[in-house]
Amino acid sequence: MIAAPGRLAVTLGVVAFAFLALVSGFDRMSETRQSFARFVPQFMQVGAAKRLAAKALGEGDNATASTLATLAIAHDPLDPRGMAYLGAAASGTGADRDAAEAFAQAERISRREPLAQVWHFGESLARGDYDGAAERLDAVLRANDNGEVSQFLLSQLEQSAEGRTALAARLGASPRWADAYLGAVKADDAVLRARAAVLAQESSGITELGCDATLPMIRELARRNYRADAEGIARRHCPAAEPGGLLADADFAAFGSEDASGAIGWQRYRTGEVRVTKLAGEEARLEVESRSSVTRLVVAQPVALDAGTYVIRAKVDGPGAQRLAATLNCKAPARPRAIRERIDREGQRLVATGCPDAVLSLWVRPGAGRVVIDRVELKPLNP
Repeated sequence: MIAAPGRLAVTLGVVAFAFLALVSGFDRMSETRQSFARFVPQFMQVGAAKRLAAKALGEGDNATASTLATLAIAHDPLDPRGMAYLGAAASGTGADRDAAEAFAQAERISRREPLAQVWHFGESLARGDYDGAAERLDAVLRANDNGEVSQFLLSQLEQSAEGRTALAARLGASPRWADAYLGAVKADDAVLRARAAVLAQESSGITELGCDATLPMIRELARRNYRADAEGIARRHCPAAEPGGLLADADFAAFGSEDASGAIGWQRYRTGEVRVTKLAGEEARLEVESRSSVTRLVVAQPVALDAGTYVIRAKVDGPGAQRLAATLNCKAPARPRAIRERIDREGQRLVATGCPDAVLSLWVRPGAGRVVIDRVELKPLNP
């Protein structure tokens, strides 16, 4: 028998997937409201017993779900959903043996039955069989394109290093769900960084995926200021996006580019009072003009810096060169305080705390005259 924590994991996985069946509620609404019909997937338009069994599962009423599932099986024994609903109801009450028998029967009818696959996925996780769990999850994700469910199930396997490794082995075969894994823009920071760590590992068994596949995740990590994580993926799968050096795109050559070279570099912060223009020529430069009465953020980029003091210098032209200032913060840019040091002369000192989401920002203070930034340099104060 599965231990209590394992059984809980199984139950949670099954119930989470069963919530999809609530979509069948639209089936009843579509009978009276034609506009709802377009929301009902064809495979959800089933008989009343199956529909109501699914609804009962979603509401946690396992006794009713079991009764209705039994009725559905009697009416249509060759439809695996009846057995799957019966198994889900049994699992919800902790009747593991009954659940196993029902799901085994559902799988004998059809290997594609998603609830059965999810149950076996949970069972494998409970046993610590991560390769088996990855195999079951692969089958579920190949047959299901619901992004929310995909992310939930992926997150269950990703909770351990062994699970992440097993998942990476499947990812190397470029399954159809790879986009859901790589483009997890809605995932929280911990999940996103864990995936990045797997992709960056030389020992993960994943072949080079290329820029097209990995750029969405690289950009999302950079947007959240996780430079080291983004760079790790770039190094293994998209060398064109790897910045090299403490600063990415120090000379603004890739500024505004949509290709890999600009994925981790400077990002423009738009405001109606500040105009930022990339000037054409043999060397790229940024021209900044501000009509604001307050200090405004111009551009920023994520940086991965060890704790310590650094000096930022820039080649700046134009009558407003002294108005340029820099900040180094964690998580998000913060407006600079009074600074006497000048970036365009001796340089401005910045203190790094070693946080994983550090962001370097350039600001322009109020005043007349344009500011033209030619090149930026960042070095440790005492290398």
